[in-house]
Amino acid sequence: MNEVILFFYFFIVIVVGILSFKKIKNEKDFFIAGKRAGTLQVTGSLLASILGSSAIIGSIDFAYTSGWAGSSLMFCAAFGLSILYFFTGYIKNFTGYNLPNMLGNFYGEEVQKISSIIIPIAWLGIIASQIMGAAKIVTILSSLTYIQGVWISGIVFIFYTILGGQLSIIKTDFIQLLFILFGILLTFSYISFEPISKEALPFINEKFNYLDLIVMILTYSTTYLVGPDIYSRLFCAKDEKVIKNSLMISILVLVPLALIFAKIGIYGSAIFSISDIGKESVLFMIAKNKLPKFIAFSLYFGILSAVISSADTTLLTASSLATQVFIKDLENKKSIFFTRILIVFFGLFSILIAIKMKYILSTLLMALAIYSGAFILPVIVGMLGFKIKKEAVITAIILGGITALIGKIIGKDIGNFISIFAFIVNGLTLYFGNKIL
Repeated sequence: MNEVILFFYFFIVIVVGILSFKKIKNEKDFFIAGKRAGTLQVTGSLLASILGSSAIIGSIDFAYTSGWAGSSLMFCAAFGLSILYFFTGYIKNFTGYNLPNMLGNFYGEEVQKISSIIIPIAWLGIIASQIMGAAKIVTILSSLTYIQGVWISGIVFIFYTILGGQLSIIKTDFIQLLFILFGILLTFSYISFEPISKEALPFINEKFNYLDLIVMILTYSTTYLVGPDIYSRLFCAKDEKVIKNSLMISILVLVPLALIFAKIGIYGSAIFSISDIGKESVLFMIAKNKLPKFIAFSLYFGILSAVISSADTTLLTASSLATQVFIKDLENKKSIFFTRILIVFFGLFSILIAIKMKYILSTLLMALAIYSGAFILPVIVGMLGFKIKKEAVITAIILGGITALIGKIIGKDIGNFISIFAFIVNGLTLYFGNKIL
């Protein structure tokens, strides 16, 4: 029965894509949903995109090992959106389709092109993390293997995104958000009545220190202040009021969710040992062993909805940005055709990454570290109106991204210091490069 419902769900997703395909009249419809979205649509899409499998499963697994520190992911997301609230004036006046367009306006076509190359490469890890989450759900709800689940999930994401673009994404995200919240809140309500004897680690502890928090703010919060997927949601809004309302509502939802995710992970740490969990997510262990069938089923489909709503957004973002390497202006009639080809390419490549990678959260944080080290400062500096030479910006993007990548590869405290140093390298390159180059 579960398999029937699962594949019917995938079928409905594809049908929505087909129906949206028929309504796409121009490039504006495909890339920013005609820029007609209201508060409900933008808020739903923003939250559904943020609450992907990497955010939900990652937060809960993090809380399992590190106690209340598991709330840090969603707290950092809310913090980033809070700062973004004060930058909505520029977003309102921007007439382009994405973040590299914005960088092109600040620094020239060359900067737009290099950002349209680097961001999609970094985003492959984020797309892969969503496919990994979907595959885990598929294996639970069916007799398929993990690799089969990766391929089926990935192909559905690719096909759905090719058909409807932003128009289908913005339409379905609010419904998917309701599935996400229903499953999570139902799970939280059920386990809340069960007493926990084990005392949870505090927010700052031996497994998550102040240095870890600083790095997370720099590499995670900042991607909500300056993030391609976040901006792609906001560019769909019909006016600034919609943008501000959507950001405020999203912040108010994310803060309690941060605590809820942490509480679920802490509950799991009191119930299951490391040997019980193995390579499984603690959330799925709770669902399998502690929840009634209806609640577990609701949770699984909530997570699957979270995966779909994030995967389609990130896949379209990466592909549309890469299109700008070949076609400068997305209003060009060939842009949709090129983007659809690249959706297939990036989707298939992400499937291969999902097969090879093991851990969702590490895959996500690796991608975000590269992006934040390269792009956060150049975008903020541009939005504040400072004039920087394009050569300095390009050099800062490359050096900052490489330094951040090295930090993530090395890991531990040394890696954290290197990740922080990536921002210093980026900033110094912008400053001195503007004088020398």
